Amino acid sequence: MRAILIVVLIGFGINVQAQLDPLYNQYLFNQSMINPAYTGINDVFNATAISRAQWAGIEGAPITNTLNLSSSFLSNKVGAGLLLVSDQYGINTNTEIQLMYSYRIEMNNGRSLSFGLQTGYINYKYDFDKLNQEQTDPELVISDDNFSKSNFGAGVYYKTDHYYLGVSVPRILDTDVKDGDVKSTRYKRHFYVSAGYLFDQLLAIKFKPSVLLKVVDGQPASIDINASFLLKEALWVGTTLRNFNAIGLNTQFEINNQLRLGYSFELPLNGLSNNAYGTHELMLSLDLEIFNGHAIGRRYF
Repeated sequence: MRAILIVVLIGFGINVQAQLDPLYNQYLFNQSMINPAYTGINDVFNATAISRAQWAGIEGAPITNTLNLSSSFLSNKVGAGLLLVSDQYGINTNTEIQLMYSYRIEMNNGRSLSFGLQTGYINYKYDFDKLNQEQTDPELVISDDNFSKSNFGAGVYYKTDHYYLGVSVPRILDTDVKDGDVKSTRYKRHFYVSAGYLFDQLLAIKFKPSVLLKVVDGQPASIDINASFLLKEALWVGTTLRNFNAIGLNTQFEINNQLRLGYSFELPLNGLSNNAYGTHELMLSLDLEIFNGHAIGRRYF
């Protein structure tokens, strides 16, 4: 079955490699999923929902649903948030809940530096009945098919009116379990570095190039290269080259300063594209003024 192939390729297998963080395209408009220091950065209460279907058409392909709630407090110096993630692929279902906190130092000329922390739990569940083995594999001895692990994360985010730079490790702790007599690593920490710049002197068009570098111990480094254009202060249109083996189209329509709707489509640049209908991701984001100091306005990062 294709589900078995997905499991082997993505990360369970027989201790082949550790699982990876969920992939996103819409982090271009909300980096809370990868950096807790982003929490409350826009001086509003924000609710963002993201649904991603990766490699549509392939059985067992990843499906990720994310809900992020965040707000700034105390004259916008402090941010707090909640992150809920359900990530399903193959026989795996990972459910995650994270509490996020940030503290921001305001500088002159619109500059700010934020420090973020997060903590929570991740539940890992494996449904081996989906493997449909014709015969029992004696090497497949799994003692932990449903367990939870605590998590801690940290990040730093520097922002000005024209550019940003972020560094984060959203899940610091590796996840190790014993499968029978064998110790396996189900998850390895990820390091993220993100940066972007806004060119706003192009008539009615704004141009924002950005990059995201992801590093995991024992894995090749991964890089996203993005180029986005803002048309008439209402419609973002851009493209992403992911690790030089997938290309994506990103759009976000700002219905007003409060409500934004985003969609992205990604297609692998290899043989997998012949067997799938690409990757689709939807985002809905809402800003509200709830506490003193909140002010809804145009955002570019």
